[in-house]
Parts: sequence; C-alpha cells; structure tokens
Amino acid sequence: MNDIHLARRLEKALVDDPRTNELGIRIHAHDGRIIAQGEVASDERRQRVLDVLHELEPDLHITDQLTLSAEPVSQPPGREEIPGQAARR
Repeated sequence: MNDIHLARRLEKALVDDPRTNELGIRIHAHDGRIIAQGEVASDERRQRVLDVLHELEPDLHITDQLTLSAEPVSQPPGREEIPGQAARR
C-alpha cells in the first residue's frame, strides 16, 4: 500500500472508530512513519487517536503533532442591573 492510501485509510479509521470520531485529524505517511496532525479537545482524545493508530499500524513509528483546542469559554454572566435604574421594556 502506498503512503497516500495508507494515510487516507488511517484518517477514515479515525472518523469511523467510535472511540475517536475525529474529522479534523490529518495523517501523513512516509517511509514507515506516520505523522498525526490536527486539533483534539483533550489529552484523553489525543490518546484515543494514538491508540487507534497503534492498533492499526503497530509496526510503524507514529509522531504525535496533535494540539489541544482552547479551553471552552465560560458562559457569559446574566443580565446586569444597574442599581437605581429600572429595567426598560
């Protein structure tokens, strides 16, 4: 299997595997090496991606270039009332 087909097969596996369902991971394969690039939500998700890749290609060297997405923004505070002013409707 050539490198391009291997990379696409692994990307599809990361989408299809229920442990990952990752759409944004790009795999690059070259000379027995796999590079995983993209963004995941947590260290746990990163490990799941790497586990799937290791299971599918245990003999290949995998380079982890995955990054963690930014922390979720907290919910905006509720409506603030200014003391001494009635809310207008």
